[in-house]
Amino acid sequence: MSLYDNIADAKERHSQILAELNALQDAPETLESHKAFLSHLSRQITDTDHRLKEVGKCTKIGRERHERYRDSTMRRLMYRASGKRAEFEEKADDEMRSYYSALEQENQTRAQREMLELQSRETMQDMENLKAACAKRAKLEDELETMYERLFSGPTAEFPEEDAQEEAVKAARTHHRGLSKELSNRRRALQCLAKAQVTIKEALLYLFEAQKSCERDMLGFGGALADFRKQNSLSNAQRKVSQTQILVDQARHFDPNMPRLPSMDIVQVDMISGILCDNIVFNMNYLNMIYDSFGQVKVAEEHLASSFRQTKLREEHLQTKVHETADHLVEAERDLRRVRDEAFMKAADPPPPYTDTPA
Repeated sequence: MSLYDNIADAKERHSQILAELNALQDAPETLESHKAFLSHLSRQITDTDHRLKEVGKCTKIGRERHERYRDSTMRRLMYRASGKRAEFEEKADDEMRSYYSALEQENQTRAQREMLELQSRETMQDMENLKAACAKRAKLEDELETMYERLFSGPTAEFPEEDAQEEAVKAARTHHRGLSKELSNRRRALQCLAKAQVTIKEALLYLFEAQKSCERDMLGFGGALADFRKQNSLSNAQRKVSQTQILVDQARHFDPNMPRLPSMDIVQVDMISGILCDNIVFNMNYLNMIYDSFGQVKVAEEHLASSFRQTKLREEHLQTKVHETADHLVEAERDLRRVRDEAFMKAADPPPPYTDTPA
């Protein structure tokens, strides 16, 4: 079979391979980005597990001390007999505050662990699809290289233009892949910021609930139930703030130019203090501190929204550049196909051999 026949037989399959490769061209860079993010998540999970273990120890010790004071009737009677009842109550309150503080820190760490685990599962699921796409792309590239080797094996000094155009395609592809990887990082940052906007809004909602509980308590319609709701709302607000900070840190991992969020300090006053100091002055100060926490989170929410808009603009600008490089790559590949088509024609219709016999 002649070279022309071989080229004619391979031409249709050659076009199919190029079309499928074009659809899968970003898969390797996206997979590498996911691998880096999963490694980052794994390190964060390991650090969080270590902190959770340490905090759990503190919580266990605090619980045991708190229960000793709470359940020790003999200790209570001894202090009362010695006229040191106030000292006993103060120590019991200190142990309870220490226990609740450790428990709150443990809950925050667990919330961070849950968020990291969820992101890890989502990333691993995406990676399975990307691995399949990369495997298909590698198979297509092998088939294409085999086709070129079969059709252009041996020296190609007859087609210098084809060799030069191949180098131009390689350069265009390298540039496009670099920008595509950067674009993938920007998109991952946007995903983290979008989730952070949800968690910070939830934090504001919990703070609003704490405000209402405190206001009802000041009007005399609260009692112990209002104190519990208020403390629970503040605890949930702190948990959502912690998740927001983790998400923003992850976004900055993909886009280092992103600024940090302003500080968000959530007021934490335990229930014992609320019971012992349940008066109008204490409740008014407590409400003002909740207002201050709400204001800090609100400012952070505005900064977060601004960061999202700026990152979105950078992503759109980068996406335009990626489209331009993609168009340039397509044009270079089109020129390469044209040169190869011409090479195919030259190979199929070679010039007549040189002879000394005049025409």
